[in-house]
Amino acid sequence: MISAPPPAEKKSNFFLGFLLLSKPKREALSAVYAYCRLIDDIVDKPGGNRDEARRRLDFWREEVSLLYRGAPTHAVSRGLLKPVADYGIPRDAFLEMIRGCAMDLDGTRYETAADLESYMRGVASSVGTMCVHIFGWKHTPKDRMHEFAATFGYAFQLTNIVRDVGDDLGLGRIYLPLSEIRAAGYSVERLLARDQGPAFVRLMEGQYGRAKGYYARARALVDVRDRPGLLPAEVMAHVYEGLLDEIKARGYRVFFRKTSLSGRRKLALALKAWLYCHGF
Repeated sequence: MISAPPPAEKKSNFFLGFLLLSKPKREALSAVYAYCRLIDDIVDKPGGNRDEARRRLDFWREEVSLLYRGAPTHAVSRGLLKPVADYGIPRDAFLEMIRGCAMDLDGTRYETAADLESYMRGVASSVGTMCVHIFGWKHTPKDRMHEFAATFGYAFQLTNIVRDVGDDLGLGRIYLPLSEIRAAGYSVERLLARDQGPAFVRLMEGQYGRAKGYYARARALVDVRDRPGLLPAEVMAHVYEGLLDEIKARGYRVFFRKTSLSGRRKLALALKAWLYCHGF
């Protein structure tokens, strides 16, 4: 479930961050997004055949191997040859995207937050890893930078999950951890009935708190000298965190409409991100 539109679309929450990149990096990010969108579409096609989807994912596992041998056969993977060579994007990130999306073929309910993190690591943290290799860094150790990417991926994806509760129910999907649904005094049955009572708010407060923790933990991993170069990531993060705060401010009214931010609010958050990255 990749909930964001292509980064080059003006209404996308990624658009402002996309604009801050040089042309070669914009082109690399577009190539990465084309791959992620293609993999996601394989499993998200309404009424799609699961066996056929699994066969197509197997094709892409092999195609990733061919990409790293310099001999891809598909237009999308051929478009990744230069980004992979120029920015050292690791093979595992592309394979993790496949693994995460494949989880949607086996079920869309998760018992614990740890189970959900495994899914988010596939569909979101993998994208974060691809992106930070394109953005670049110099001072943060590589393992911490990959953890930064993974944790921001959790933050973005959990924000999407909170925002998209109603839409996901329409697709027969529940991404909220079942153990936490029960702990809040809520139930799957009440969720399916779109019961907006106090128990639902308690459940969502827990998701909000976890997402806020991801944002804070990710930022603590980065050497301050790398913050300016990671400005595109922080613009995206500030916009997404602002969206999360707006959802909370509206009382988690997520069953029947998506919360969004105005263009003016996004610009204000982008400025806040710039100030943060430059030490103000």
